[in-house]
Amino acid sequence: MSLLAAAGDGDVDTVKNLLDSGSDVNSVDVGGLTALISASRYGHTQIVQLLVKKGGDINKSDQEGDTPLIIAATEGHVDIVRFLLESGDDVDKTSKDTNTPLICAATNGQLGVVQLLLEHGADINQTNQFGSTALLRAADCGHTSVVKFLLERGAAIDLSTNDGYTPLLYAALGGHVDVVEFLLDKGADIHVTNDTGGTALTWAASNGHLGVVKLLLEKGASIDVAMDDGVTPLMQAAANGHDKVVEVLLDAGVDITKTSSTDFTALMYASIKDNLDVVRLLLERGAEVNEATHLRSMPLILAAERGFTEIVRLLLENEAEINYTSSRGATALGYAAERGHIEVVCLLLERGAGVDTADNGGTTPLMSSVSSGHVETVRRLLEKGASIDQADNDGYTALNYAALNEHIECVRLLVENGADMNHLTPDGSMPLAASCSLANVDIARLLIESGAAVEVLEETRVSPLVAAAGNGLLDLVRLLLEKGADVSRTFCGGLTVLSAAVQEGHTEIVELLIEHGAAIDATLDDGSTAVMMAALFGQPEAIHILLNHGANVDLADASGKTPLMLAVQCRHVEVVKLLLSAGAAVDAKTYDGETVLRLAGYAGNVECARLLLDSGADVNLTGKNNCSALQSAIFNGHIEVARLLLASGARSNSADGDGDSALHEAVLHGHLEIARLLLEYGADANAVNLLGWTPLTVACQRGYTEIATLLVEKGAAVNVRTSEERTALLFAAEEGFLEIVRLLVDHGANINVLDVDNQTPLMKAAYRGHEEIVRLLLDNNADAEIVNSSGQTAAEIARVNYRTEVSWILQECAAQDSNKARSIITRQSKPDWFIPSREVRKDLEPFSAGSFGKVYRGWWLSTRVVVKTVTVATEQESRTFHREARIWQKARHPNIVPFFGACDEGSTYFFVCEEAKNGKLLDYLYHAREEGRSLVWRKLLDAALGLHFLHERHIVHTDLKCNQILVSKDGVAMLTDFGLSFLTTEQSEDEKTVGAIRWKAPEVIRKENPVAPNALSDVYSFGMCVVEAVTGDVPWGQHVPDPGVKFHVTRKKLFLPRPKAFENDAEWELVEKMCAFEPSERMKLVDAIENIRGFAEEERFQERLRQIKEGPEDLDFAVRELPKHSKISTMGSVRALAKMKSLGRSVRMKRGEGNLMTAA
Repeated sequence: MSLLAAAGDGDVDTVKNLLDSGSDVNSVDVGGLTALISASRYGHTQIVQLLVKKGGDINKSDQEGDTPLIIAATEGHVDIVRFLLESGDDVDKTSKDTNTPLICAATNGQLGVVQLLLEHGADINQTNQFGSTALLRAADCGHTSVVKFLLERGAAIDLSTNDGYTPLLYAALGGHVDVVEFLLDKGADIHVTNDTGGTALTWAASNGHLGVVKLLLEKGASIDVAMDDGVTPLMQAAANGHDKVVEVLLDAGVDITKTSSTDFTALMYASIKDNLDVVRLLLERGAEVNEATHLRSMPLILAAERGFTEIVRLLLENEAEINYTSSRGATALGYAAERGHIEVVCLLLERGAGVDTADNGGTTPLMSSVSSGHVETVRRLLEKGASIDQADNDGYTALNYAALNEHIECVRLLVENGADMNHLTPDGSMPLAASCSLANVDIARLLIESGAAVEVLEETRVSPLVAAAGNGLLDLVRLLLEKGADVSRTFCGGLTVLSAAVQEGHTEIVELLIEHGAAIDATLDDGSTAVMMAALFGQPEAIHILLNHGANVDLADASGKTPLMLAVQCRHVEVVKLLLSAGAAVDAKTYDGETVLRLAGYAGNVECARLLLDSGADVNLTGKNNCSALQSAIFNGHIEVARLLLASGARSNSADGDGDSALHEAVLHGHLEIARLLLEYGADANAVNLLGWTPLTVACQRGYTEIATLLVEKGAAVNVRTSEERTALLFAAEEGFLEIVRLLVDHGANINVLDVDNQTPLMKAAYRGHEEIVRLLLDNNADAEIVNSSGQTAAEIARVNYRTEVSWILQECAAQDSNKARSIITRQSKPDWFIPSREVRKDLEPFSAGSFGKVYRGWWLSTRVVVKTVTVATEQESRTFHREARIWQKARHPNIVPFFGACDEGSTYFFVCEEAKNGKLLDYLYHAREEGRSLVWRKLLDAALGLHFLHERHIVHTDLKCNQILVSKDGVAMLTDFGLSFLTTEQSEDEKTVGAIRWKAPEVIRKENPVAPNALSDVYSFGMCVVEAVTGDVPWGQHVPDPGVKFHVTRKKLFLPRPKAFENDAEWELVEKMCAFEPSERMKLVDAIENIRGFAEEERFQERLRQIKEGPEDLDFAVRELPKHSKISTMGSVRALAKMKSLGRSVRMKRGEGNLMTAA
């Protein structure tokens, strides 16, 4: 036997033996119980004493947080409680739910324990988490002696719970007459209310405690006091069927006419709860039987809607107005019929209810009952003369609704009683057509066999035959045809029965319709035939049937499209095969010149294109604007179709009506591999269109560097002029494509070429502000003194267009050409970011240093700043400094460290920026974790927004890591350090990739053909920043050296193992998508930001939740303690959530009326 079991059984000898044998006195079982807890529960005092003597922990608790003292107090073991207190236990110790020993003892009526605890100084008014005191719990449970003792010892009599319940309210709620009387005698406030406005009388009446109600009335309780929602004690008693309480209240003079905030009277509450005796009593005492709410709901309607027959009978006997209508316009009969309450319907009809009274929408009781499928109710209404063919405001009859809602027995009953089976609604619906549309064969057959017209009026939108054929109802189609349905009729848009069957592929019906004379080549309003519909929807079997019966395979629609064209366009290969085998014209054209093969090219389906070519299609047949199939395929980048066409003899140099060749088309849309393919097939790299553009001109204007390189390698002339005398270099310089400019210059492009306005490439670059291109052109002897047609030089163009940096570059160049010293350059030529060194004072000692230089705190005029010094010894270092200053100046955003300016005087240059007082991101996150906060995702979101801003400004950071993310004094994360950054519109001057390897994208650091850093490589680096921020360690950890990381990433194509810190699968999935090996597969930054934003919001929510749990004073999230033994009605303080249920009526039957019982 275990120690715990022996202690629970009270076996002293076994307990002693086990302890002497070395058993752990404080061992815990799976439920968190110790031997001391077990002995305390079962009252084994001697064992408790023994266990404590042997070191038993009196503070150890079970899973509920109950200690031996709390358990003993709950069970009433006075001696154990006394011993534990004398052993030093805390008399006010609390459990997990913050109950004290005193509260537990009082709850269970343990008077002796209560007395003992108070003798030892227990706090008599201490509350638990719900605000309950010992007195309140004793009153709630009806322990009169405990209540008396606590009051004698000074317990606060009106101290309330968090939701406003006092001891008196709980006692009244539980029906404890003696406790209520004693509390009142001791001065309890009889008029006190809880948070919802309920008094002691309210709760006593609600739960039917007659004795308490009488006592409260004798003591002067306010009889008509209403809760916040206007509900009175009388209403509570009436709703819950406490007729004796209702009688006492009425005898005491309660106001029977009072209404709640929703206009409900006591009679209404009694009526909706089927409390017959209460209803009778209220009527006898003068309750108004026809009182109505603001929604015009009255007791008779409420009772009828719920099927309470005897209530309805009693109300009618008391002269309830039988045809009174609600705000919806419906009567009691209408509501009862809608819900199928047959007994109520019969009673109302016997008493003279209007059988055809319609509501505001024209709906009669018969329509309501039919829509819900209540057969017996329908039968009784018909027996009483209900108008069977009356239509509602939408023009629908009862039979229309029965068919729409698929209630076959209702349909049968209506038909047997002579309902008009051919009634046509304003929107073109008939019962038979509706049944066929819903594929309800049984109802359709019933209607047909009962004589419903199978042929319909011209204005109907859908015929039974079309609906049946479209739904594939073979037997029904056969029956309709047997009954004379016209197979040749057309409907909306010229739709034929055959077309409806064909497009859904119902081949047996297609055969049947043809047998009955369906016109195979009949056309819709747009000229479409059945064959075209089958081609469009990819139904080869249907086409086979149609062709076998002589359908015209080439019959075109109103636009000239043939079935073959539609099949090709929709990529229905089997249909294309079938049509071609039937002799479809492969070179047919639409009225605007579109060809079949061109459509195949657009669609990109190689198999369709091959089938057409094998069937003799002219590979060079041109269509609209003289475009060939090859150009169509190229337009959408379908390289395999283009390859097939070229291999089949397509002319690679054919031109369209604008003079654009296939190569022009490929270049225009940036299709590099197609361009390469065309050149392999002999495409002319120097073909010129009507505007004088060559493929190279297009590539340079669009910025397609790889295509431009390919064309130059294949002999494209670099100095060809357009009709406006512009060359490829002029376009590239204007658009800012640095690499293309370099390519053209290297291959002999005329650097000083003039267009029709005498503009040079230098002027174009200056006008647009492309600084690096200006430098490149100047380095290659571009003439800066040439003037345009307006007499302006490149420098003047830059100046008037506020291109300050370009203007400075050009002036500096002019000064050097004039052999002027750099020192004579005027201050006005300095860039906007320039700060004179005399304005800046550094502190004596730097607070950070590195290979770049040193970082100081200092002063700029009267402002406290950070000064980052940089040693500049070479021209390269000077250019790098100026580039960083230019970029940092452009990067003005809340999530970028604010840049004030820079100085390039002397040998030591410096930057001036705002200090990020919270330091580096990782340090900030570490301190936050020490304080119990998690801010990782919120700070990463800040940084990501900064990166997004850079990318929108065409800036690539290239050196992202958490060291480059600082945190401001306000806790905002900001990017910094742009020493390696560059504008994508310019050229990075770094010959090789530098920076931290473990953050770099594979394509940037690989040995073979590394690419320049770009926006996608920044995304990869930011993904590594996520890893660093979440784990608090560098990517791959400290144990893997940089060469090892590079080997794994570039050669092995491996990604780092998932760190344990990533407990959330979604977070790790984000990292994997941002750091995909292939750049094209990487998540876009904007998508990553949305993911990070979601994690940040969840992080913020979890932090708020922790704060709430740690701070119970926030009542919005506090858990309310419900009174024990309570039977509070839904009109009281505890509200039930009501779910509205659909009545299953037709969409057409759904009305906008308010629910009559929302108020209840």
